[in-house]
Amino acid sequence: MRSGGCLVVIPARYGSTRFPGKVLALLAGRPVVEWCWRAAAAAGVGPVLVATEDERVRRAVAAFGGNCVMTPRACPSGSDRVRAAARGLREPLVINLQGDMPFMKASTIRRVADILRHNARADMATAVTPLRDPRRSADPNAVKVALARDGRALYFSRAPIPYPRDGGAAPRFEHLGIYGFRRKALERFVSLRPTPLERCERLEQLRALEDGMTIYAAVVSETPVAIDTPADLGRAERLLKTTRGEK
Repeated sequence: MRSGGCLVVIPARYGSTRFPGKVLALLAGRPVVEWCWRAAAAAGVGPVLVATEDERVRRAVAAFGGNCVMTPRACPSGSDRVRAAARGLREPLVINLQGDMPFMKASTIRRVADILRHNARADMATAVTPLRDPRRSADPNAVKVALARDGRALYFSRAPIPYPRDGGAAPRFEHLGIYGFRRKALERFVSLRPTPLERCERLEQLRALEDGMTIYAAVVSETPVAIDTPADLGRAERLLKTTRGEK
């Protein structure tokens, strides 16, 4: 198991607008949030907490042996919920692993933690995966990111970026639902007001970029599956059956 002063917090809000209770939806017999917790525990980067506003989530987490903290219902974002859960704890690095990403790999979580440990220029860290499916490139629910050569995030968008004018080509990446923060960066981030680009794209990471914070990304091999709707849960079930060789 690795150490290094890292805390993993999984924000798991029950009251999701599009899919209420999605973090407790069953995927192959386990709540979605349990899949996230198992990946975080397997990563071995530090203690893992689930942060929720609902007693039903707390009971479910206790049932599978996880640690859960109650946070205010009024948290405006997952990052605010992470900050509330991390208060009073000492770890200088905090990872926000979204509670609706059941197939996140433990190795990806370790890569995000390693960026913060080894890159002093990184205020934040995240992960991206190569984007080759043109349908996902056009899908506004798939968040795209443009990277500098050193892995620094230049921009995040719901639009297909970069645009291949005159047949030009550049690597395309899809963003994954994980953020790592230095604790001071987390405090700074949640203290900022939403910015014009953030409000336009509905992507909170743009708030950090607009304020001059640096985000570095690990390029990993992942299949992005976020459970935002019941249809996403069906897609996850089908993917799981395929990977397990089931019919």
